[in-house]
Amino acid sequence: MSLVLLVGFAVSVGQLWFVNPPPQARNKIEGRVSAVDHRPLSEMRVFLQNDSYSQISSTITDAAGRFRFNNLLSGTYYIEVEPGSTGYERQVQRVEAFAFNERRGGGGEVFRIEFVLRSKESKGANRGPTPKDKRIVFYQNVPETARNEYLTAVKSLEKDDFRDAEASLNHAIEIFPDYYDALELLGAEYVKRQQYQLAIRPLKRAIELNKDGWRAFYSFGIAQYEWKQPDAAVVALRRAVELNPNEPNANMRLGMTLAQKTETRGEAIQAFERVLHTTKDKIPLSYAYFYLGGLYSKNDQYREAADAFESLLRVNPQVGEKETIKKKIEEFRLKARMQGHK
Repeated sequence: MSLVLLVGFAVSVGQLWFVNPPPQARNKIEGRVSAVDHRPLSEMRVFLQNDSYSQISSTITDAAGRFRFNNLLSGTYYIEVEPGSTGYERQVQRVEAFAFNERRGGGGEVFRIEFVLRSKESKGANRGPTPKDKRIVFYQNVPETARNEYLTAVKSLEKDDFRDAEASLNHAIEIFPDYYDALELLGAEYVKRQQYQLAIRPLKRAIELNKDGWRAFYSFGIAQYEWKQPDAAVVALRRAVELNPNEPNANMRLGMTLAQKTETRGEAIQAFERVLHTTKDKIPLSYAYFYLGGLYSKNDQYREAADAFESLLRVNPQVGEKETIKKKIEEFRLKARMQGHK
């Protein structure tokens, strides 16, 4: 995408080039998930995300609450424990996986982390109950046969075998049609594979079952956006951001959807600004500044547009179309000065 098109606001994330130097060492990230009373929490979904919050892999904890991700390039990662229907709170940790001896040509290292999850019910235990604390925590008593099919699907996905995973998830849903975790995972995997029409039905049922599952709302919003249903996408993505306000990708997707209409342009700017406040990583920052520059220019906020593009060059000097961006900065600075003389 050219910058000129962006300023005219034809948006598409995937067409701006960002250059990253290739990392070298191979590392492992392993950890343990437990409750506050030290009980290991098994069968918890654990997600591995890169520094732009894109999902790389997922797994589930074993009987001892342990998980592991192998053969990782050096870099910044986010590990997210998604409790699903268990009643525990979601938790995310950042891991700087850079081997100490990498520059000397040595191998990778093992990076260990611990998650201690609280029950949503206990959130206000030390300060007395409030109306919000009294809300019903979503929980499902899943039939053993359905649960086994779900666990089989997760293991298949670890081996990148979506065909078997899809069959197992559908079988789990046949056994227990309201199986939230299976519905959400199936829909999310369809979204990941750009099978958006197939994703809509299981994700719609998932958000009907659990109004507090941010990941289902997020995936449903993406599916609706890609299926050319922007109004439904906005509703879902707003809910995802409400449930998980510090998730950069949810804010990014919401901003992209809102930016398509003039009347929601201001809210789109707020979404992109939240990205700036919720991450320090180069790629999401670059995208946020890129979109903000285009939106500010559409609002005739030329000083802010120039500032956004200058910030883009500062956080990512290797960004594509660098010379075009510099020319737009000069143009916006001139227009800002002309506005000041009126």
